Amino acid sequence: MLALVAMTGRGQVKCHIEGELRDTTQGKTVVICLANVDLRVSDNYITAEADAQGHFSCNVETDKMSLYKVFLREQWERGSWKYANYLVENGANVSLRFDDNQWKVISGGPEQTLKVAMDAEADRLYRNKMNAINKQAEAEIRPKVEALLAQGKNPEEDTLLMKRNAEFMTENEKLYDEYKAWEMEYYAAHPMQYTLYDIADQMQYSSSRQDNLINLYHSSYEKFHPENTIHNTIRTLEATWLLKPGKPYIDFEARTAEGEKVKVSSLYKGKVAIIDLWASWCGPCRQHSRDLIPLYEKYKDKGFTVVGIAREDEVSRMTNAAKKDGYPWQNLVDLKDELNVWQKNGLSFAGGGMYLIDRDGTILSTSTEVDELEPLIRKALGLPEEAPTKWKAEAEQNRIEPKAPAKPFIDFSVVYNGKITRLSDYVGRGQYVLVDFWASWCAPCREEIPFIIAAYDNYKSKGLQVLGIAINDKPAHTETAIKELGITYPQIINSQKIAADAYGIQAIPYTILFAPDGTILARGLRGEEIDAKLEEIFKDK
Repeated sequence: MLALVAMTGRGQVKCHIEGELRDTTQGKTVVICLANVDLRVSDNYITAEADAQGHFSCNVETDKMSLYKVFLREQWERGSWKYANYLVENGANVSLRFDDNQWKVISGGPEQTLKVAMDAEADRLYRNKMNAINKQAEAEIRPKVEALLAQGKNPEEDTLLMKRNAEFMTENEKLYDEYKAWEMEYYAAHPMQYTLYDIADQMQYSSSRQDNLINLYHSSYEKFHPENTIHNTIRTLEATWLLKPGKPYIDFEARTAEGEKVKVSSLYKGKVAIIDLWASWCGPCRQHSRDLIPLYEKYKDKGFTVVGIAREDEVSRMTNAAKKDGYPWQNLVDLKDELNVWQKNGLSFAGGGMYLIDRDGTILSTSTEVDELEPLIRKALGLPEEAPTKWKAEAEQNRIEPKAPAKPFIDFSVVYNGKITRLSDYVGRGQYVLVDFWASWCAPCREEIPFIIAAYDNYKSKGLQVLGIAINDKPAHTETAIKELGITYPQIINSQKIAADAYGIQAIPYTILFAPDGTILARGLRGEEIDAKLEEIFKDK
């Protein structure tokens, strides 16, 4: 077994961790790190490679008892991963197990042992039942969904199937709510230090349960082990929970590109300001930041400013991105979460966010949409209202058309730049039509575009039409992305939610292949599946 050491402090706390991967199909590289570490911006973690029998081990040395997490690097890289939290305690031996795509803490130090006992009771009362429901739903629903998709049908149009799925969801949600209520009661009745760490961890993600967590803390844990510095974290998180419109914004420090610490408030004092929290690796954040540029130029001489703060692992990533995107305002940086700027702003692992601040420091909005921010900025600056954005007014006219016997597909109309475009302008007109539902802000959509372009180039001479439909996207962003990606096939721009509503699309990218008469041949084709299906259709043409 491989042993590694993580020196994150002066080493007053030394803990041995070992475990077993009973299922190695998901990966063999085990990541051990603090629960609040984000691998996108931090290298404060260690890895242990499981041996041929799936065993791994490592040693952790840190400066205090802390909440750690374990997960598989391979799952993390795929974007969907399971993890488990546990306490690193001095002199403890922590035992972990990964089986059936779930992590389980088997044993640990004295405080973790209390949590293990609680988990056993939770399994008996609730979690085993929830897992059984999920497995039953998977076994019953998934095959039917896959069969319908293979037939080119929309599973959401199968009333009985959706009803059965809703029954599973309702039963599971009922058990989950009962479990979380029981959890609060158990924590209150069985004081343990793990609860303090769990309160802090949940407060970063569970906005719907913030009030319950805060009440639990003040009623049962505020004076429990007061020497534990996790209390400071909880108080900070409680303060971020109050970062809502109408509440005062906080002050904190960040660094300039040269490394100097500055108080953020010193850069906007007495002005209406947007605090733009972004990252070079966050595409949507940078798009929102670019959207601010015209707004900044329009109002910068009227008492408005923008302060940018980037979350990075290297300063150069921030400076290069700011230069490339052309941000005209000052940008600060929180390097490897040194100053915990994201935690202080209640953003945890989010790429970024925005706060619109009035002259007196009151939060006016937490929206990232320029069209929502500008009216508030004008009001705060004492300027008269402007007419609503044209494309938004046009999108209000989008419609799903009444079903017609001559059309075996659902038609809809979209208004943009004074022109009405319908799906029926392309579908049901004697050609095979591959429709790609996408958006400029959707990274997986952009990754899929080359496959769509290749399909168009390879089969357009044989009778294939390709149509792009932008979902929930600003028209200007769509048009920019079309140029950037080199898309030459036609597009329906400004559909917003109407196309997704018409075809029950929950996530993008998503494709539908229509036959010449407008019937659906296939749904959800991705990557090489697209070419395989088209080759099957056009092989003799």
